[in-house]
Amino acid sequence: MKLASTGDSFIKACLRLRISARLFVGFTCGVPFLLRLTVLDLWLKECGVSNTIIGLFTLLQWPFTLKFLWAPFMEKTDFPVLSRIFGRRRGWAIASQLLLFVGLMGMAMATPQTSIVGLMSCVSLVAFADGCQDMSLYPYQLDKARVEMFGPLAGVFVFGYKAGMFFSKSITLYLAHYYGWNLAYAAMAFSIFLCTIFIFCVNEPQISKTSEIKRIEKMVESYGKREKSRFEFIRIMKATIFECLVCPFKIFMGRRDWRETIAIIMLYRAGDRMAQKMAKPFYVDMGFSKLEIANVVQVFGTIAALVGGIIGGYIVKLYGIKKAMFWAGITHAVGCLSYMILSCVGHNIRMLYLTVFIENITCGVIATAFIAFLYSLCNKNYATTQYALLWAFFELGGIIFRTISGAMADALGWTNFFLFIPLVFCPSLLILHRMIKMNEKNQ
Repeated sequence: MKLASTGDSFIKACLRLRISARLFVGFTCGVPFLLRLTVLDLWLKECGVSNTIIGLFTLLQWPFTLKFLWAPFMEKTDFPVLSRIFGRRRGWAIASQLLLFVGLMGMAMATPQTSIVGLMSCVSLVAFADGCQDMSLYPYQLDKARVEMFGPLAGVFVFGYKAGMFFSKSITLYLAHYYGWNLAYAAMAFSIFLCTIFIFCVNEPQISKTSEIKRIEKMVESYGKREKSRFEFIRIMKATIFECLVCPFKIFMGRRDWRETIAIIMLYRAGDRMAQKMAKPFYVDMGFSKLEIANVVQVFGTIAALVGGIIGGYIVKLYGIKKAMFWAGITHAVGCLSYMILSCVGHNIRMLYLTVFIENITCGVIATAFIAFLYSLCNKNYATTQYALLWAFFELGGIIFRTISGAMADALGWTNFFLFIPLVFCPSLLILHRMIKMNEKNQ
């Protein structure tokens, strides 16, 4: 009876979430993500690049990781001209998408064999633009959302995000199979403008102003009306920097469990990131063609991930965020062993379907639980900046584990590598279990 009532309340919560807006935002964020990661990995693998070098390519994602440095200014300032015409968030989003177009077109005109430096530069540019787009769209995710709706909200966002990833990676692989990688990336560069249309389909979120920001605005206004003083200007700049940069971090570090929280953020999906980083090179080594990978991994796998995302939202609603994360993490760790079985079986299309199904549906569940966890940590007055900071720790962990994944795969071999993956989940699950027990004692 409790399960049925929870399911009914979950469906009602989803219907209250302005689903179309969250789906559009999730789709827009998901489109460029794999073009600079796993799809690029497949391109590099086909060109004969080693697993170790493919792993090192992860270091090019540093601008995406460091987006928390400029997130405060995106949160509190307008982009010239565009923000005045379209609104603050839309202005930043459109500027980011124009930069994404430039970066993807640059990747389309490069090749790993002839212009590897140019390709690396464009990958970093795409990572920077993608980070800016994420930060400009984050306020849309939590606009008018209540705490009890974080689970369904994360589920809807993940659904849209996975749909965007499916759109970009499947079309890219099909085009690459028939027309080559350069044309495929050029087509995806133009697809970014489809996301621009989606931005105009959602309402601009309300911008909350703290008392400190209102005080700074009054200082700036009065500064413009009287004789300008260099010392007064410096005072305004110090107040602005303190409000934009120091306050968000200070508030987060005021939490009693902030160290454990950062450890979970960095480690919770570490095994998942390692497995995903090496998945495409693994499929190629197992003898699967681009067409088979597109049909099974991209199409069937994305459907499983979409279902997993919605299931994850339901589980969070049923058990709470941390318990949902704990059990989802255990399930996904065990599910990653399906890669090991495939490595033993070899080129077998049925086993590929089973592996992709297990990995993607459990991945969708942990992705939803993890995003709901990030939502719950953010102060609404500094949501964009704190989310960027937390995501930076997540990406830092991802960069470390993705970077070493190629060298580990080369050293251990595929079977031992995927046997090792579940062990990577253990530290975060132990910390999470301890936090759950501490919360139960304090209640």
